[in-house]
Amino acid sequence: MTIARKELVDSHSPGFYHCTTRCVRRAFLCGVNEDGKDYSHRKDWIERRIQELSTLFSIDIYAYAVMSNHYHIVLYLDPLAPLQWSDDEVAERWLAIYPSKTDVRRTLRKQVILNSPKTLALYRQRLGSLSWFMSRLNEPLAKLSNQEDDCTGKFWQSRYTSQALLDEGAVLSCMAYVDLNPVRAKITQKLEESHHTSIKQRLNEITDNSSLNETLLPVSGSVKQITQKISNRDYINLVEWAGKAIVHPNKASIPKEAQSVLERLNLQSNHWLTQLHSLESRYCRVIGPVELIRQRAKKFYRRCFHGISSAKLLYN
Repeated sequence: MTIARKELVDSHSPGFYHCTTRCVRRAFLCGVNEDGKDYSHRKDWIERRIQELSTLFSIDIYAYAVMSNHYHIVLYLDPLAPLQWSDDEVAERWLAIYPSKTDVRRTLRKQVILNSPKTLALYRQRLGSLSWFMSRLNEPLAKLSNQEDDCTGKFWQSRYTSQALLDEGAVLSCMAYVDLNPVRAKITQKLEESHHTSIKQRLNEITDNSSLNETLLPVSGSVKQITQKISNRDYINLVEWAGKAIVHPNKASIPKEAQSVLERLNLQSNHWLTQLHSLESRYCRVIGPVELIRQRAKKFYRRCFHGISSAKLLYN
């Protein structure tokens, strides 16, 4: 039984989600294709667009990775945040998403929005919508790419896929899974060389030990809620160890700091590392502890969702 996306994404409560979008036919439309043509500059387009839109929608970006034929995002969505924004702020954000060609046109459009309570209410709802965020991310990029290739047709394989992340353990596991995409793909063995990823952005923004000891925050966004109880140092150490273990299986011993983080999150270190290789495919619509998966399944009159067996191994 299929479930509508509007049912899977809670429009009344904040939450974390893992979203993925793939290029059509899994072609290398953002990297170097079989003919040797380089499209890597499109990765910059996607990365900049993710960061730009996160400051306009009620979204925080916690992890992302832009690969040659797909990209991942781990984000925090607060659909209720736009209710606290002024009418002027709603109009300004919407006009930044759909910019006008002239200042005069922009002024007129803003006045029309402010004079229509119905339009303002609609735009508030859209600014807190995951589907609208992903739409404004994917559609312009597809048009730019098709214009560059002088062609028409689909650029993205389909609409984005999404997974709800039900607890902090699921969020940090998914963040590490996303940040380690270039390592798993054997593009690099070093986090600082993992271009177009949030982990590289975090490393670039670390300036001293005090920065390392600060709480893990989103790399961009407008909500800016502190929802994770882990420091930058602990998260980077955890991802660094996992990356070494992927490159050199059975040779990288887990540091005490990483072990303590996994224990606090009630995660089993050996199964956690195993699942990082294929976290996305091990679960279907949700990632989290068994009981939370079953509770979410009951909302849709399902006995369970795919991922129960993996969750039993992942969580203590």
